[in-house]
Amino acid sequence: MAYFLTLDEAIDEVQVLMNDPGGLIFTDALITNWIKQAATDISSKTLCYETNDDDAIQLVDGTMEYTTPTDCIKVYAAVACKKGTPNTAQRGLIKIHPKQIAHLTSVASGDPIYWYEFGEKVGFYPVWAIGGTVDHVGLLYSAVTEDITKISSQYQPFAILYACHKAKLMDGKPAQAAQYYQQYLNSLIFHRTDLYERGVDAKDEFKMPDRTVRVGQQG
Repeated sequence: MAYFLTLDEAIDEVQVLMNDPGGLIFTDALITNWIKQAATDISSKTLCYETNDDDAIQLVDGTMEYTTPTDCIKVYAAVACKKGTPNTAQRGLIKIHPKQIAHLTSVASGDPIYWYEFGEKVGFYPVWAIGGTVDHVGLLYSAVTEDITKISSQYQPFAILYACHKAKLMDGKPAQAAQYYQQYLNSLIFHRTDLYERGVDAKDEFKMPDRTVRVGQQG
């Protein structure tokens, strides 16, 4: 079972590593700021914090593109729905590239079928019109957070390395600070290798190889 650190536990560990268990030099407030900086950096570099907003976007008549949530780094999925308690008429939308707009369907307006991300905006096609069966779109996306408790357990110890780096800089020991920072960066790189950009599905990716044996051909 994964073990999750609390903020207080992270602070205590930094103070112990810095040989200041009482926090006389490296106070709780000081380390808290460093932990927040680390959490922000980790979540933005690794995309390890994901959140789901069931009705993030309220659809507007005749509008194709909408601004993504302020904490959003990357959108992974979109689900159209009729807002309520609970939401109804949920429909998963298909991710496309913006260049595919108007080439997939002849329907110019109606309930959205496709979604795309472009810059800091997310778009839906066909363009929604009043009278549709849905009125909101929920988003699953990676977000920035300064809260260490929201970061996956495998990434939390890296915030301690980052805080130790800042403590050594404050203590006037740049060489040791550099060692902590290099450990921090190496750890992020190692755990980031299994994440990759998922492209739009193409039929060629699912073709079966041609294993036809031709007449006269030896196996």
